[in-house]
Amino acid sequence: MAAPEVQGIDLFKIAGRSISGWIPSLKTGTVVRQPFCSQLEERLLMWLEYHPLVANYARGDIDSQFATTYRLPIPQHAPFTIGYTFENKPHHYLPDVVGTLANGKPFIAEAGMEDDKRGDRNLAKAEAARRLARFQQGTFWIGTERTLTKRRHYNLVFLHARRKAFPAFADIAEALASVWPWGEMAPVSEVASRLEHQFPAPLVEAAIWKVVAEAAAQGLLLIDLEQYTLSRTLPLALLPPDAPVLVPSPLPDMLLPEPETTRVVAVSLTPSPLISGPTFDASTLSEPQRAQFHRNLRAVEQVLAGATQSSVAEKEGIPRSTLSRLVSRTRERGQIACVPHGSYRRATSLHPAFASCIRRLFGLPTRLTMTAIREHTEMQQVAARLSKETGTLVKLPSYKQVRTAVQHLKMDPDLVAMREGAKSVARPRESAESFVLSIPAPALLTQVDEHTMDLYVVTPDGTTVASRVHAAVLICVKTAAILGAILALGPLKEEDYMRLVKVSLERKDHLVGINGCEHSWPCFGKPAIIFHDRGKIFTSERARQVLVDRLGIITEQAPPYAPSAKGTVESLFRWMTERFEKRLPNTSYGVHDAETAAQAGGMTLEERAHSPQSRASSGSNRMTHASPRPL
Repeated sequence: MAAPEVQGIDLFKIAGRSISGWIPSLKTGTVVRQPFCSQLEERLLMWLEYHPLVANYARGDIDSQFATTYRLPIPQHAPFTIGYTFENKPHHYLPDVVGTLANGKPFIAEAGMEDDKRGDRNLAKAEAARRLARFQQGTFWIGTERTLTKRRHYNLVFLHARRKAFPAFADIAEALASVWPWGEMAPVSEVASRLEHQFPAPLVEAAIWKVVAEAAAQGLLLIDLEQYTLSRTLPLALLPPDAPVLVPSPLPDMLLPEPETTRVVAVSLTPSPLISGPTFDASTLSEPQRAQFHRNLRAVEQVLAGATQSSVAEKEGIPRSTLSRLVSRTRERGQIACVPHGSYRRATSLHPAFASCIRRLFGLPTRLTMTAIREHTEMQQVAARLSKETGTLVKLPSYKQVRTAVQHLKMDPDLVAMREGAKSVARPRESAESFVLSIPAPALLTQVDEHTMDLYVVTPDGTTVASRVHAAVLICVKTAAILGAILALGPLKEEDYMRLVKVSLERKDHLVGINGCEHSWPCFGKPAIIFHDRGKIFTSERARQVLVDRLGIITEQAPPYAPSAKGTVESLFRWMTERFEKRLPNTSYGVHDAETAAQAGGMTLEERAHSPQSRASSGSNRMTHASPRPL
């Protein structure tokens, strides 16, 4: 199957796509890095990692040069080329993942967005891969956003981050087998309480989660990861080793049919033949309005069916005149007439010229009152102009008309923001689900980035130590808790990034003590995913060795020129630039000569240590804070 003329992957890209991150795979018993180019490919790799019938898997689009460069095992038949025909021309393509099942048969797996996979070329690729898998008596899988669900992926990431062994694991696991029998449904918190008198509580819980993760990889965890989110209080059960394995729902070998969208009818599945015109979806109304709508609709249907208006009005508690008006308007407009205030709009008598003038005056930053708007000279000029054009006297709008117009203008958020002088209009929510709330656990997803502060540091004899201080922060996306932070006088190196990771894993009690902090820093732990940009210290080989190979952390890389992808850490740096740095003592503004600013407003570190805005420090160097500028 090897085809040397087909280039699978260069040193930085896979099949023409940039590498987005790495997953530490434990499928073969040793840690093997697996690269991915998209989040769906990451979900597919995790799905295969915890499929009990998958013996091994590897990228199907890498070659020996890439494997050697990134110190990966060279997959068999790599690159795995598949021929297909498109527009009567022969082509080749490289599948995302290939591997072997437990029965020795091969499989081919693809992952991508469903809309993209429905393209003509991708359908031809999938058909060729499906035929090849059937010819080899294997399996072909297609994973999309509908089948590779986010909940299952986060559950697998949660377990994957807890599979690293530690010295006391063997003893705790042996004791755990005696207090947690096979098949017993019990939450992790309860099982941990059974061993808290024998071992430290953190080690006991870590051992329990490792046992649960190993059981999930073997198909012996009795829980539906598609329906439930793992937590300390969720009941779990472990099956014995000789029990039949639990296999997740298989991925389809072809795209699922598109879901049908049906219109929701308000009252019944079949619209009433007595009322002509369009129906109305009452689910959009509030509970009181929905009840009133159904009452009105029921009364109108009874009248149209032949009942007298007097009897229906008395039965439903509606005035007879109101019911008569509802019947006539329902015949004309349909069910919308039964909605409270749904179709009735009184025609305004305010001239459009006055309405336009009121809107402009309302949007002024001076925030004119209703009386000031009504008596404004521009309103009088509009009245004079209209009187001249029509040849009749046009009076100014009444105070009630102006008040009604202003009340309607206050419902426009853009106009209100302009009136209040807001810097920007609040962006409406674009997703029905909050991204932060969709993350099930703290430290499951973290972001890291570096930042610079213009601090000019000189010694008493005038020797320049540094003109810019570099910082890096590792922050939890779900809780916005800072897990670690470091400072350096020079550009950050790989050693600084490793120091940041080390600080994030350790407790901060000693840092709080030696710096005399007033508040504690209780944030520490091992992150499951680290999301970073394309900085050299984050994408280096040493970073992959430490994070992926040794610590078992998944690394994800942000797309280029997209700082909004790291919104949590970027908002922290923005706060530092706009709020924190400018409040530091002896900050110089508008001085471009840093040395002159240092001589004019410099202060010793002892003086800085006693300032209320600064952290305790030690030393005798002089330092000034120049104009802050983010990286």
